[in-house]
Amino acid sequence: MLNDLLENLLLSLSMDPVLDSGDKARAEQRLLQSCLQGLAISRASIWLYNPQRDAIQCQQICCLQAGISDALPVLSRQQFPRYFAELDKKRVINASKARTDPATSEFTESYLLPQDIWSMLDVPLRYQGEVIGIICCEQTGAPRQWTDEDAGFVGALSDLYGRILAAAERLRYQQQLEQSNERLESLVSERTAHLQQTLDQLRQTQQHLIESEKMASLGSLVAGIAHEVNTPVGIGLTGISHCNYLLNTVQQSINAGTLGKSQLQQTLTELQSSAELVERNLLRAAELISQFKQSAVDQSHYELHRFAIDDYILAVVNTLLPFCKQHQVQIELALHSGVTLSSYPGAIAQVLTNLITNACIHAFEDLAADKVPLVVIETEALAADRVQIRVTDNGCGIPKDAQQRIFEPFFTTRRGRGGTGLGLSIVYNIVQKNLHGAISVVSKPGIGTRFSVRLDDLAR
Repeated sequence: MLNDLLENLLLSLSMDPVLDSGDKARAEQRLLQSCLQGLAISRASIWLYNPQRDAIQCQQICCLQAGISDALPVLSRQQFPRYFAELDKKRVINASKARTDPATSEFTESYLLPQDIWSMLDVPLRYQGEVIGIICCEQTGAPRQWTDEDAGFVGALSDLYGRILAAAERLRYQQQLEQSNERLESLVSERTAHLQQTLDQLRQTQQHLIESEKMASLGSLVAGIAHEVNTPVGIGLTGISHCNYLLNTVQQSINAGTLGKSQLQQTLTELQSSAELVERNLLRAAELISQFKQSAVDQSHYELHRFAIDDYILAVVNTLLPFCKQHQVQIELALHSGVTLSSYPGAIAQVLTNLITNACIHAFEDLAADKVPLVVIETEALAADRVQIRVTDNGCGIPKDAQQRIFEPFFTTRRGRGGTGLGLSIVYNIVQKNLHGAISVVSKPGIGTRFSVRLDDLAR
């Protein structure tokens, strides 16, 4: 049990919004200030392991006494083997007499004596099941007997540090997704002047797909894109031809001196209508080409990271909430796997984005008036290094004869209504080729659809 002062400090800290702001440095300072206040000590600091775990680096230090240097060195396993041996036990280091304690006596000449430190209390920092560093508490001026209450208080601070790291990661992922969205929007905004250049890039991407065999059904992919692009381009050419005809007619009337106000007004109206038709169809062609390019993205564009899958899915879903709200779709989360994976977060984000937006756009077209559109995202640990993600909607479902073909490129039941059939094909390609996982679908017309994605740790 902690005394009232420590309990109140922990409560105040846990409710401080800075912990969830993503500002790691400010949140660390706030945590260390609570540590100083609760234990009535003069120094506290946060140290984190390097990737090789053969050294720890001070991330943040908080001191009450003026004039104490905050430039702490890196501590290496080679320099202080006994101390690191104690850290490897992943337990609290309670060194009331730090200058003679076997775990900390190595610091006496180089650190403890110059800084007038008598006692040290080091508590492990754990994040996602791993010890990533320590919170170091130091007593100056005289020795101090650390109590179980002291260690318990610092241990509670250690648990709160996990929130700080998770918030910083969420902020970083959100910024990455926003940057990706900005890049995609800039591609969509390209106009007719770039259409020929985009078509050339399409041919190069098509050749790359053939050479790398990224999809077994490449033949239908090429045929589908050619058909899809030809339609809006053909309409655009027809519109341009009609504009030329109208201009020639007006020119002839001018030459003959017979051009009247009503003829001019009618011609201008038809020219405006034709120009709008041309613009819409050329933009449609550019959009189709952009989607095709996206389906052929090389897996080397993704970077391998180790992260908590539940936290990352939450970050991705948060960026999609405005889109879901626009389509009046509610989102429900059940993220309880607790699995940490080495994988490609960018690829997982694209899979989730496609599945969720696909459900919002297509799943609820014929939904009963008394039924609330709902998408549920769940995670389940299949093993320590394997997770299943399920995206379930309560929409209209997929016809039985279409379920076997929904992952084929350009297969769509919305031909002529804006559907291209590329969304689920992109998802299938990413899961199979980039993430080395598996995806399946179960659907009942009138009840809903569930997509299940199995992911493995790619560092195995």
